[in-house]
Amino acid sequence: MAEKDLYIAALEKKLAELSGIEVDQIKKNQLANASSEARAIREMAEYVQGIQVQHAGQAVAGQVNPQVASVYAHIKAELGEERGAHSLPPLQYDYAGLEPHICATIMEIHHTKHHQGYINNLKAATEKLVEAEKASDTAAINNLFPAIKFNGGGHLNHTIFWTNMAPKAGGEPSGPIAEAINRDFGSFQSFKEKFSGASVAVKGSGWGWLGYCPKGDKVAIATCQNQDPLQLTHGLVPLLGLDVWEHAYYLQYKNLRADYVKAFFNVINWANVNQRYEAARKAAGH
Repeated sequence: MAEKDLYIAALEKKLAELSGIEVDQIKKNQLANASSEARAIREMAEYVQGIQVQHAGQAVAGQVNPQVASVYAHIKAELGEERGAHSLPPLQYDYAGLEPHICATIMEIHHTKHHQGYINNLKAATEKLVEAEKASDTAAINNLFPAIKFNGGGHLNHTIFWTNMAPKAGGEPSGPIAEAINRDFGSFQSFKEKFSGASVAVKGSGWGWLGYCPKGDKVAIATCQNQDPLQLTHGLVPLLGLDVWEHAYYLQYKNLRADYVKAFFNVINWANVNQRYEAARKAAGH
């Protein structure tokens, strides 16, 4: 059985336990009697959506959410930091280095206040995690995951973001990443339009990303809400990230996010994106 089938089977079994409704058996009957598999799946989806929860659930996870360790693993891969030993990475350029496209005031506040804030909160959550682990309190460990994902993601995302930019950069990419963009999007202009459109359209706060798919050996555009790490959300390796939280642009661009996204293309460090792309392909065995 494929991994996806195992996952679906586990969900169906747990849904049956929680609801008392034998979802798996109903699905088998539907597949056996329906005129098409697609119709059977559609009808089952409608059936599951129609299940009404009479009382709020009191279920408790029996084991630690594996994504807790994944957040720290991705941070270590990017920064070389052990769990809990997190610090603000220095920029490779002055705060004024990206002007006029991103002003020095934004860069300094963004780096020293917002990024540092995520680090402080991640370290605090990690201290609580250590205590929960000592007590073998699985519920407490899992309850810390949202804080670890949010603040760990904030630390990871911003670290990538700073390296994705450079003074006197921008323009069109060259080398392997240019070839990949042309192959998977048709042209750089097409990529630019799709990446910009996706980033501008993020609801509320979040990120626009160009990521690498190891399984398909392709590059793809994706968005994430809040500080959700790209790897955990879409399974893509981050190559190019754009912070579209208001704190990244509001002091200079006010509510004109589209203008900020347009300006971002003047500071993209395509050499860094190329390095990330080649490293990701090598790690995937391509």
